[in-house]
Amino acid sequence: MNKRRHYLRVTLLKTVLSVLILSCVCGCMFFRQPKRQDVNKAFNEFKKQDRAALDEAPQLLIADYRDMKEDDLVAWVWWMPGFELGLCRSFAIDPVINSSPFSYPWAEAKVAQGLQKIFNASVNKGQGSINAEVQCALVDMRPRKKLTSRLLPFEEDFVYIEMQLVILDKNSKEILCKLIHGKRTEDFKTAVDGMMKDVEQYFAKSKLQKQQ
Repeated sequence: MNKRRHYLRVTLLKTVLSVLILSCVCGCMFFRQPKRQDVNKAFNEFKKQDRAALDEAPQLLIADYRDMKEDDLVAWVWWMPGFELGLCRSFAIDPVINSSPFSYPWAEAKVAQGLQKIFNASVNKGQGSINAEVQCALVDMRPRKKLTSRLLPFEEDFVYIEMQLVILDKNSKEILCKLIHGKRTEDFKTAVDGMMKDVEQYFAKSKLQKQQ
């Protein structure tokens, strides 16, 4: 009987302590001073896609992975034999497709800016013969950690983003290059920036290798 009373007391004490801790955390969150990200929250707003969109299969640019190979800088990649960026005299970059579970204009704009930077630097107006088209889709992302991991710092959790990219001949629609990459980190901005930096470094490296 005494053991049962002791167990009930310990359980009750744990419950009370948990409620107090959560109350303190929520109170601190409510009364905290506004941070820089709060000022810019309109710019960084995101929301879950509606239920109908979530029930649909994500729009994939790459359905067949069998001919793709792993790389040190990006996850998976494939090039048509004989193709290189130096053969392109123009790149038409399509709007970024977002088929992930979240609607996030900021992420789409950041990826679009990164693509413009990468392919504007790759144009070979003097000698290129191909008018290329670049398509990119965000196929998965989680821009914020789960609530439990945000309240309990010792619980491991990550945010992430994943993209698919294809380069096509704009006239024939023949696929010239396929690339899949993503990033998983503690911070979503770092994930997006890191993913695009990897892609930029990969194409810069491949361009140098083709020139040698």
